[in-house]
Amino acid sequence: MKQSITDFIKDAVYPKLDAVDRGLLNHLHPKKLSANGSYVLDCPACGKDRAFYYPFRSGIQCNRKDNCPSPYTPLWDALAQNGMSNGDIVKTLCESAGVEPPDNRDNEAKQQSRAANGGRPPLTTGQAIILVTQQLAQRNKGILDEFQQSRGYTNEVMATLRLGVFTNNDEVLSLLQAHGVTREQARSIGIVSFEDETPSSVWSGMEGRVIGYWPHPDGEARIWGRIPSGQGEARSNPKYRFSPKSSKDIPYLFKQRQKSILVCVEGTLDAWALQLIKVWGCAIGQASINSAQAAYLASQGITEAAHMVDGDHAGYEGALSSIREAEAVGITLSIIALGRGMDDADAMRTAGREDALKALINSRMNAGEYMARYCASLLDQPLPDLRRVAKIRAIANGLTTASKRKWLDFSQSLGIAADEESDALRALSHLVSGGLTFEEASGVIRRRTGYQITITKDAAHG
Repeated sequence: MKQSITDFIKDAVYPKLDAVDRGLLNHLHPKKLSANGSYVLDCPACGKDRAFYYPFRSGIQCNRKDNCPSPYTPLWDALAQNGMSNGDIVKTLCESAGVEPPDNRDNEAKQQSRAANGGRPPLTTGQAIILVTQQLAQRNKGILDEFQQSRGYTNEVMATLRLGVFTNNDEVLSLLQAHGVTREQARSIGIVSFEDETPSSVWSGMEGRVIGYWPHPDGEARIWGRIPSGQGEARSNPKYRFSPKSSKDIPYLFKQRQKSILVCVEGTLDAWALQLIKVWGCAIGQASINSAQAAYLASQGITEAAHMVDGDHAGYEGALSSIREAEAVGITLSIIALGRGMDDADAMRTAGREDALKALINSRMNAGEYMARYCASLLDQPLPDLRRVAKIRAIANGLTTASKRKWLDFSQSLGIAADEESDALRALSHLVSGGLTFEEASGVIRRRTGYQITITKDAAHG
């Protein structure tokens, strides 16, 4: 009788799996292995950091038995909560435990490969760089200590971040090669760079940096690095570096879901700051949500999100770009505007201003209202910025239903509503009165407004 997949996972996978060590429960913020052999982490059901998981067990137990809606959560459900499909869960569990899925267990070549790797499947290049930089973090604690001191992080926060260290190119390549990763494979995902003509001349720009891991559509993480302290130099030694072959299509920390609205921020540490206060934060890596990120979010079922922006010109422009891309794919976006010169999310959390940060998120403004208010401020200037006003009105044409309603309501109340059709007809009339032919005037209107105005004479009336 063929064994069910549930029984197979229970009998063959869980007894060989440390889900925290393999990174499967990062979204629950596990702490270090305790003296009693368990990991303390957030409960998938109630969200409190009172749950525990023992390696090689099949589930997570919550200590709040009387107050938790589901004191026991199977590992399968914990992974499903993180957005994984059933097929992905089976594949991930089996790969992490070094076990072939039921329909592939007779693959002799893979069995031999696992045997040569201590019973586990061979590491991919992305898995290897995570392992290597984590090992280097243990050996070079001075770099992490400098980073921790400069950021004001507690030991608990550092344990949650699980940052790695990139010492130098030679040491990293040597450790990667020990795991079967060639320098060509390392180059293929941007860990290092070199020219084919001079393979010995290797560079990366990551030396001496703390390292994080950005998810990539091909399943291989790409590294990002930050200098341990200071602001760096814009060109020669910037504060942040990203591997040259990285894609940010999947926002950083997106898969570490929390029971809140999704909040997009630019920086990785700001995203962590939100996660640490139980807000579903993710980093987009630039000033605005781009089209690929918007498409990915929509494909993952996101219908509502927020974007936290600075209160300066770059922040305003980033908000407009994010609104254009997100609303176009059906995501109703809200804007969280920080005041000019205001601390970012990471600085606010570190300073103990978690309540103020949460209040900002709760007071977020719908995209339609944000655009209407921004448009009103542009028109109130001594010299109205008509070009930017036109840009905002063009973006308004692609808003979702909820945001469109807000745009129309606030446009009326703020006195900026425009009847574009009437304006186009009025301008056409004045152009013709001024001496242009109808064809010339309609061409001007088309170029300025996008409206194509035609006149047709009914033959029945002469």
